[in-house]
Amino acid sequence: MHNAPPVIYPVGRFVWGRCFVAVLALVGAVGLLCWQVMSGAVGLTTLAAWALWILSTALAFWLESKESSVSGHLVWQGDAWYWQDGLLQEHTVQLNLLFDGGQIMLLSYWAAEGLGRERPWPQFAILRNTDMPLSWHGFRCAVYSRPLGDGRSSGVQELPMIL
Repeated sequence: MHNAPPVIYPVGRFVWGRCFVAVLALVGAVGLLCWQVMSGAVGLTTLAAWALWILSTALAFWLESKESSVSGHLVWQGDAWYWQDGLLQEHTVQLNLLFDGGQIMLLSYWAAEGLGRERPWPQFAILRNTDMPLSWHGFRCAVYSRPLGDGRSSGVQELPMIL
C-alpha cells in the first residue's frame, strides 16, 4: 500500500460567514418585530426578548470570528498535516474529515499551539474540486492516508484471513 504524495491545498476564509450571520440576525429581528406587533406584547416582555436577541446576535458574530479560518494552505508531507500561513510558517495540525461528497469536503483542523490564538479552537474549511481540480485527487488521497510513521502504513497490505 502506497502513501499519498505531498500536497499543498489553499484554504481561504469563508467570506460569506459574517453576511450569513447578519442575514440570520436580520431574519430574527423581523420575526421578533412581527411577534411583538401581532401579540401586542409590551413592557418587560419585549425588553427581555430584544435583550436576548442582542445577546444571541453578539454571540453569533463572536463565534463566527473564532471558527472561521484565515487564508493559508493545508500541507500534507507524508508524515503529518501542517497549516502554512501567509508568512510560510508551518504548524502541525490535527485534521478531521466531517463530510466527503466527492466534489466537496468539509474538514476541521486545529493546532496544539492554537495557530496564534490564546486557545486552540477548531477551524473549519469547505474545500471544493473546482478550486484546484488538478490537485483534488491527490488531496483526497492525502486526507484518507495515514502518516508514514504510523505502524499501520508499513507498505505491506494486510489481507483478510480466510479459514
